[in-house]
Amino acid sequence: MQVLSKEYPKMEAANETKRQVVPILMVPINRYLRYLILCTIYMREMVIKMTELNVVKDGVEEKMRQNISNNLEVPVQVGGWLGDVEKINAKVENVSRDTGSCFNIKIRYRAGRNAFEINEEIDSVMRRYKEINRADHPIPPGRVDSMKPSTSTPSAEHNDFQSREVTFTKALKALDPNHKSHMIALCGMGGVGKTTMMQRLKKIAEEKKMFKFIVEVVIGEKTDPISIQEAISYYLSVELSEKNKSVRANKLRRGFKAKSDGGKNKFLIVLDDVWQSVDLEDIGLSPFPNQCVDFKVLLTSRDRNVCTMMGVEGNSILHVGLLIDSEEHRLFLQFVETSDHELHKIGEDIVKKCCGLPISIKTMACTLRDKSKDAWKDALFRLEHHDIENVASKVFKTSYENLQDDETKSTFLLCGLFPEDFNIPTEELVRYGWGLKLFKKVYTIREARTRLNTCIERLIHTNLLLESVDVRWVKMHDLVRAFVLGMYSKVEHASIVNHGNTLEWHVDDTDDSYKRLSLTCKSMSEFPRDLKFPNLMILKLIHGDKFLRFPQDFYEGMGKLQVISYNKMKYPLLPSSFQCSTNLRVLHLHECSLRMFDCSCIGNLLNLEMLSFADSGIEWLPSTIGNLKKIRLLDLTNCHGLCIANGVFKKLVKLEELYMRVVRQHRKAVNLTEDNCNEMAEQATAIPDLSGALFYGDSIKSRHSYENTLKLVVQKGELLESRMNELFKKTEVLCLSVGDMNDLEDIEVKSSSQPFQSSSFYHLRVLVVSKCAELKHLFTPGVTNTLKKLEHLEVYKCDNMEELIHTGDSEEETITFPKLKFLSLCGLPKLSGLCNNVKIIELPQLMELELDNIPGFTSIYPMKKYETSSLLKEEVLIPKLEKLHVSSMWNLKEIWPCEFKTSEEVKFREIEVSNCDKLVNLFPHKPISLLHHLEELQVKNCGSIESLFNIHLDCVGATGDEYNNSGVRV
Repeated sequence: MQVLSKEYPKMEAANETKRQVVPILMVPINRYLRYLILCTIYMREMVIKMTELNVVKDGVEEKMRQNISNNLEVPVQVGGWLGDVEKINAKVENVSRDTGSCFNIKIRYRAGRNAFEINEEIDSVMRRYKEINRADHPIPPGRVDSMKPSTSTPSAEHNDFQSREVTFTKALKALDPNHKSHMIALCGMGGVGKTTMMQRLKKIAEEKKMFKFIVEVVIGEKTDPISIQEAISYYLSVELSEKNKSVRANKLRRGFKAKSDGGKNKFLIVLDDVWQSVDLEDIGLSPFPNQCVDFKVLLTSRDRNVCTMMGVEGNSILHVGLLIDSEEHRLFLQFVETSDHELHKIGEDIVKKCCGLPISIKTMACTLRDKSKDAWKDALFRLEHHDIENVASKVFKTSYENLQDDETKSTFLLCGLFPEDFNIPTEELVRYGWGLKLFKKVYTIREARTRLNTCIERLIHTNLLLESVDVRWVKMHDLVRAFVLGMYSKVEHASIVNHGNTLEWHVDDTDDSYKRLSLTCKSMSEFPRDLKFPNLMILKLIHGDKFLRFPQDFYEGMGKLQVISYNKMKYPLLPSSFQCSTNLRVLHLHECSLRMFDCSCIGNLLNLEMLSFADSGIEWLPSTIGNLKKIRLLDLTNCHGLCIANGVFKKLVKLEELYMRVVRQHRKAVNLTEDNCNEMAEQATAIPDLSGALFYGDSIKSRHSYENTLKLVVQKGELLESRMNELFKKTEVLCLSVGDMNDLEDIEVKSSSQPFQSSSFYHLRVLVVSKCAELKHLFTPGVTNTLKKLEHLEVYKCDNMEELIHTGDSEEETITFPKLKFLSLCGLPKLSGLCNNVKIIELPQLMELELDNIPGFTSIYPMKKYETSSLLKEEVLIPKLEKLHVSSMWNLKEIWPCEFKTSEEVKFREIEVSNCDKLVNLFPHKPISLLHHLEELQVKNCGSIESLFNIHLDCVGATGDEYNNSGVRV
């Protein structure tokens, strides 16, 4: 604040008074009179000084009002200074009131002494006034106490959607300055309401004064560090005149540090609509927390990968989902209301077509406000025919154009070939992509699958695709699919897709440009004639009944056709003509009736690389299939009772993946002759890539597929005679149901000269064993020592299993599974332990343990050293266990006592217990140390439970404060 023009007075009048009084004091008069005179002098001096001080005070207050009016800084010392002046004024008033006209010497003396002290205070206050910084700095717009209440009021329509409250609550909790989260991200598809939720969070943060400064920057598609720096500088009132990015960043860093006041002031940095990673160093902040400046970052993005690249931890990336049914219509009615019953019904149909996307619901509502009934009907008609130009097409177009590579874009467009609201099989996308040569520098099917999974992950993270109930599928939002169909109308992607009323589909005069044809053929009796598709690359037909007929020259002119996919076609037209055989690489015949068909003609498609008869009624695979020298994948899944000509497998010299599994119970598997089995065994040793995936036998459930996977449901004799066990050497994921095997060593390829690295199971990462009726133990020490790579082990429904590892007569000191992370034991009624004759079992990497329907145990971990009724003995070392799931353990009385000795502290994060009727309590003694890391605890259907935690008082406090910070959710 500027120095006021009036100079502070020199108190000359007071000094003159002193000069006049001094001679009088030299006269030998009564000392009381002398005190009275001095008191008068001090009081006169107090009055004069106070008058001048109040003049200065009035000037300070006027200047403060001017600064506030002009949005300029008021020095922080001013408030305290004015308060001190008011206190002095009160003291002066008290002194003046006490004395008045009183001639009481004692009172006058006390008043003079008080006046003398007040004078000292006035002098001190005046000195402090001169030290006040009077520079007129603008108030930083980002400072919370300077913000107007209306700056971040969110749209009312998004404030109370129950489906989002969990996400909102998590985000608000993470914003708490005491929460460990450094960065929080709201992620979701375009137009879902991320910014609205962010504004609501920002408003509450302002109201609760959780931060001293809130800085908000809208990033947008094109991330420009200079523009971002400019926006940050505005909120901090830091002038940036430099052009160099690094220099500007350093200046912002100094600005943050100065306004941090030694870490006392906290900052919230809001980055909205982030498309690419923003380097925090560029805006003057360290990517690591607590580096001189205490701050949190709240960002919104459509792309989960961007959030991860910026350093947001997975549990701090919060997904903002679509609205549920009741919320959709409520949002619509907030923008347009009608009492007309017919309009109300049309509105409901329109909202359903928007599929929970707020931006489309709001756009449609605002468009239809005060419009006629015909306008409402026309809007619904447009949505039904995928005309979304005025709804949300720009939102999806922006997301699509920001995809980083052509492979991901092509994968995205492939998803539009499937019907509306369809579970899109990712495996079909792999095969279509392979046939269309979408994947660059990919040389095996496994590499293609890995690339496809990367593309799918990218599309899910950018919210262009949705996860389905199963990892084998993905889904596409209806409006996103409508956007893709709009892309198909362009010459570059010209396509015909019709899975609605195919009786009305037609092709215009530009049919030469079509590259994709995907149709549902229900109710069609004849495929249209006189249609030629010289540029067609993929043909996909679904649901053709027995009345559908194709022109005999149907494939004529389709010289560029690379993929044919028939699904649920009663009588598909098998390609045999020369016109389409040159480039055809993938032929899918799924759920087609082929029992009356001669499939020999397929052997003429010499460039075919993938052939699938999955779920089709085919009885005979002819020898001509052996002509397909380029075949890499042959899928015979659910081909019940199929017979295969001898010599077929022997000729498929490039075969990488062979599927023969039967996933329907009580159906006959593929009939393999002895020659068939011998050919497969020979191919396993002759072809490096075979055993990418081989599925044989009856139904076997597993979440693992396609990655060097072998699934077998056979008898031991059949397995050994067919020499399929030779495939073990190349298998990474092995799923076994061998009813009469004694242990894993029983079916191993025998060789006394092979080192462990050449053993049958050396490459196993995942092992799933089920329904082995004769199995009493799974491993012997010899096999156990070879399982150096095993990460995942499941054993279930083996009724006679007594122990997991059997040492026999040997005395093993230690058994170790060095990489095992997941162990699941289920349906083992006779299990008595992991190993009953070993000193130590080491599971150093085990993080998750699942136990289900194992009745022989009263506890998981023993109370006493030699207790036999517990599953895990003291010698079982599991230092990294984080998740424990226990279910249907009928005799279980307790889960885990605390008095055990391990090399490291067990760090439980999640415990789930259900259907344990005899369970009395979870942790019977001193659970405090186990609860330190616990985040989630679920207990369901445990009727006898008396207490979750039976905590002895002597263990509370003795464990240390570090155990008192558990964030457990019960």
